[in-house]
Amino acid sequence: MRLLVFFFLLFVHIISNGQVGPTRNWVYSEDKYKDFKGNFVMISNSLPKGGGVVDNNGKNLGYRVFWNRITNESLTPINFHVKFPDATFVKPKGYSVKIVLPKENMKYEKIQLFDFGLTNLQSLFNDESNQLSFLDKKISPKEDYFFYVIMFIQETGTARAELILKGINMYYKIKVGSDSTLIPCGNLTYLR
Repeated sequence: MRLLVFFFLLFVHIISNGQVGPTRNWVYSEDKYKDFKGNFVMISNSLPKGGGVVDNNGKNLGYRVFWNRITNESLTPINFHVKFPDATFVKPKGYSVKIVLPKENMKYEKIQLFDFGLTNLQSLFNDESNQLSFLDKKISPKEDYFFYVIMFIQETGTARAELILKGINMYYKIKVGSDSTLIPCGNLTYLR
C-alpha cells in the first residue's frame, strides 16, 4: 500500500510540474532615449494579454492589458506625466478605443500572471472610480516605474501598443491589425 501511495504522489508531482510553462518576459519593445545633457531613460512596452468584457449597455468589447516600464538610467530625477483622451479613433477604419489607467499598481512580480495580475476588468470599464484620470510620477535616479494601460476595443485581432518619447512629449502608438494611430498623451521632463 505504501508503494502505491508513493507512486501516486510521484505521479501527481510530475504532472503538476509538467503543467508549468516557461516564463516569458512579455516585452514587445524597449527603447533608450537620451536628452541633450546626456541623461538616459528606457521605456519598455509589453505584449498584450486580454479577452472580452460586456459594458453596461450589453455590448461585447475586447480588452488588452499592457504594462509599461519607465527606467530612469540617469543621475537626475524625472517627472513623468500621462493623460489619455476619453476616446481615440483608429484610422483608417475609424473604430473607437477607450484607454484606461487603473488605480491598481503594476509590479515586476505580476508579469507571468493572468492579465498581468490585474483583476475585475469588467468593473474597470463600467466604474470610473477604479480609474486614474492621469499619472503624475517623480522617478528617482536608477529607479523603475511600472504601470498598466488597458485598451477596450470593438475590433478583434492582434493589438500592439507602445509609449514613445519625442523630445519631452509622450505618444501612445496603437496598432490593431494593419491600422494604427499615434496619440499625444503627456510628457517626461528631467528635474534639475
